[in-house]
Order: sequence, then structure tokens, then C-alpha cells
Amino acid sequence: MEDALKNLFSQPIVIGICIGLVIALLVWIRAGIKALAQKSDAAARRDKLKNEIASLQKHLHTQMEINTMGNEALKQELATQQETSQNLTQAVSALKDKPGRAEIRTLHLYTKALSIMNTRAPGFGSAWESALKDAEAEVKKEESGIIGWIKKPFLPNKSTSVEAIDETRS
Repeated sequence: MEDALKNLFSQPIVIGICIGLVIALLVWIRAGIKALAQKSDAAARRDKLKNEIASLQKHLHTQMEINTMGNEALKQELATQQETSQNLTQAVSALKDKPGRAEIRTLHLYTKALSIMNTRAPGFGSAWESALKDAEAEVKKEESGIIGWIKKPFLPNKSTSVEAIDETRS
């Protein structure tokens, strides 16, 4: 049997097949080693990408929490501002509708009309009507102007109101 094996391995074709098989085996082993290396590199990249994705998700979650808190703060501030605006509107409405307010406004209107009438033509009824209309127009300007009309009736010009009272007495 040894002779048969020696005879078989001494044939050039068998020797060529054996050399080819050894070379194929070496190439196959080297390819397997490269495949393992690539697999481990791919696993390392996959782990790195998973960590990066987890980090980005954490950052996104934190950013969304910050935005949510900011939006809630803005909503609360808006609600507070709306409530303040509503309270101020009610206060202005209450001040306009205060008892005696209309009488003070009318008195202020008459005082202005009297001062205008005295400067134009004392003693004429048509002048009074004209002065009354002009005074009303002035008061409307005061009401819509920068200086509020609330201050004007409480702080009328003393010389004008004294002159008006003196003239109505005489």
C-alpha cells in the first residue's frame, strides 16, 4: 500500500492537484481571516453607529423637553397677559361708568363751552351752541388723545372754571 501511495504521489498530475489544493486551502484560510476581520470591523461600526444614534435620540429628547417647557411658559405668559388685558378693560369700563362720571364730564364740557363763548361773542345763543359743539369736539379729542380724558375732568383749568362760575352768577 505504501508503494501504491508513493506511485500515486509521484505522478505529476497528482502532485499538481496536491499543490493546487494546498494553494486553494491557503487562499480559503486567508479569505476566512479577512471575512472575520471585516465582520469585526462591521460590528465595531455598527456599535459606534448605535451609540451615535442613541446619543442623537437623547439630544433630540432633551431639545424637545426644552421646547415644550418654553412653549408652556409662553402659553402661561399669554394667559396672564390676556387676563391682565381683560382686567384693565373692565377697570376702564368701570371708571367710565362710575356714578357721577357723566355729570363731571358734562360740567367740564360746559366750562370749556363757556370759556369759548366768552371769547367769541358774549350774550348770543347761537354762539353758545357753536361753543358747546366746539367744546364737545375738544373733549372728544382729549378722550382719544395721549392724555386721557380721565385726568381732565378731575383737573380742570382753575381759571377757566372760576371765570365760568363768575360769569354764570352775573
